[in-house]
Amino acid sequence: MATFDLNLLRPLLVLLEERNVTRAAERLHLSQPATSAALARLRRHYDDDLLVRAGRTMQLTPFARDLLPAVSRAVAELEPVIDRKESFDPAETERRFVIGATDYMTAILAGPLLRTFSAEAPRASVDFVPQPERDGTLSPYSRVDLIVGPVGFNISGHSQELFTDDFVLIADPDNAALSAPEPSIARLSELPHAIAYLNDPDRDNVQDLLRRAGIEHVVGARLFGLASLPLLVSGTEMVALVPRMLAAKASRTLHLSIFELPQGFTIPMTECVYWHPRDDEDAALVWLRAALMRTVPALSREPSGPLPKRLRMTG
Repeated sequence: MATFDLNLLRPLLVLLEERNVTRAAERLHLSQPATSAALARLRRHYDDDLLVRAGRTMQLTPFARDLLPAVSRAVAELEPVIDRKESFDPAETERRFVIGATDYMTAILAGPLLRTFSAEAPRASVDFVPQPERDGTLSPYSRVDLIVGPVGFNISGHSQELFTDDFVLIADPDNAALSAPEPSIARLSELPHAIAYLNDPDRDNVQDLLRRAGIEHVVGARLFGLASLPLLVSGTEMVALVPRMLAAKASRTLHLSIFELPQGFTIPMTECVYWHPRDDEDAALVWLRAALMRTVPALSREPSGPLPKRLRMTG
């Protein structure tokens, strides 16, 4: 500790995460020469290059790869000690909050939450960033204040339930296979499905929802995230399972048909807000969690067009 300048700890984390001096300087709000100077000091301290050029990009040295998790944990533990203040006034704060969320949650939460900010914390701001990789540790909280995501996806930390949504089927209104007044769920096996995954393309696949619901299907396209599925389905023969709130929001700008799944095929999904246990009493994050809870009643589950049709079990 006596030989290390703690002011270098955050530049070290950002440099290892970004693997690029220019991007690290932007995140740190430093000039590029100052960031390069910090990297030079870190290289001297560790007697290791940390970042090495590989073609047109920079890569971590083996030592730096081993160091990164420990640096993430150290920053996560030190930041609340340094940043914590006795009181928090949302009307006066200029804090920039960072929320890690799926594209679906960003799509439905960002607008209502920003209206809450405008009313209660007009000088504060919020950044929605991609949900951090779920590794079963608390290290993601070195980069985000809160994580919003579904139950059962290995997100660490303390949690509070926000709401429970369920899945509906969306299709283009001109999809002939679903043109009957009450089409059968058996017709779904004849149609190509647009499938989303949330993190790893080999895991967390929404295709698993179809399997668990016992719905036979053919994959027409796969893509990252749920929010783009309505755009992919519109104007095509594909169908997709999406959360009801996303279907309702998409129906305000896209011409979509929405179908309720039959009883026994329903797929609930509970969304929670997660945080580091050290932040249980952090006044700013207590306010932010409460602001999210106050935002939930503004979320709509109703489409702008016709009410959803129901898929029959057979026939």
